[in-house]
Amino acid sequence: MMLKFVISALIVVVSIAAAAPLVHAQPAAQKTAGAAFLEYRAVFEKAKAVDEILPFQSKEVSAQILKTPAAERKQMFEMMKAFSDARGIKVIKETKNAAGAELAVEGKAGDGKVAKGTIQMVQENGAWKVAKEDWK
Repeated sequence: MMLKFVISALIVVVSIAAAAPLVHAQPAAQKTAGAAFLEYRAVFEKAKAVDEILPFQSKEVSAQILKTPAAERKQMFEMMKAFSDARGIKVIKETKNAAGAELAVEGKAGDGKVAKGTIQMVQENGAWKVAKEDWK
């Protein structure tokens, strides 16, 4: 019970710290899904732990991450970083749909080739959240 409280408190502290630089950013309700995704990617590229990106993830994705035993999260996050090494990402197309929005994005992969992604975004409590990333 105490461990759950400590983990919950840590997540709140990390979430606040991760959001602090965003205080002067455009309000979430006015951002496009693409702008919210690019903001997430900027944090993702610098993040050292999965907890730093939780505020940008959908409730469903966050729940899956939090179900992972704490001891395994570091390894999971390292795999996420390895499989999503694209830099200089640009939103090519944003299409609204019943679930929220789908983004077509491009960036440069670690090997120098063009990486293309399809990103599913959802709105939760007026803010855009990442629901799924698919990279090729």
